[in-house]
Amino acid sequence: MESTKKESLFLYLYDSYVNDLYAYGKALGVSHEDLQDIIHDVFLNIMDHYAGLNICENKQVKFYLLKCLKNKVVSNARKNMETYNIENLNESDFPIHVTGLDLLINKEERKNLLNRIEKMLQCLTARQREAIYLRYMQELSYEEIAEMLHITEKGSRKLVSRAMIELKNVRLWGRCI
Repeated sequence: MESTKKESLFLYLYDSYVNDLYAYGKALGVSHEDLQDIIHDVFLNIMDHYAGLNICENKQVKFYLLKCLKNKVVSNARKNMETYNIENLNESDFPIHVTGLDLLINKEERKNLLNRIEKMLQCLTARQREAIYLRYMQELSYEEIAEMLHITEKGSRKLVSRAMIELKNVRLWGRCI
């Protein structure tokens, strides 16, 4: 009986968060095949340590899963690099591909808007793009962003704030400043 309860819980977790994990992994630059393996490893690890897992609130679960995914990506990167430099990983390209614009009817408008947003995001540093992604697309708190990026909460607020100011300047002046 306990086994079916456990399986139901993990199916629920997987179904609820796999798309968020996949999107974040792709934004981190992980290939499709590697990402599938990493996501499955994250869930297998959770199943192995089920007894110590305390599932309270959806936001905490999402944050926990995103953090596990990033840790696994870093761990795999360490295994695949002869010399490892955390600076390179933190400054790696963090592309954000805008989705959810299907509400726009006109394809040309959607294409123009997508190009404009991607140009604006290119004016940000990789770290700013990641902070913006975590804050507005994954809806993490500043405290969670700070933990993900290994900075203080104040630093995460400052990072997001400066990124938003840069985006506002790009919108106003039409170019990176």
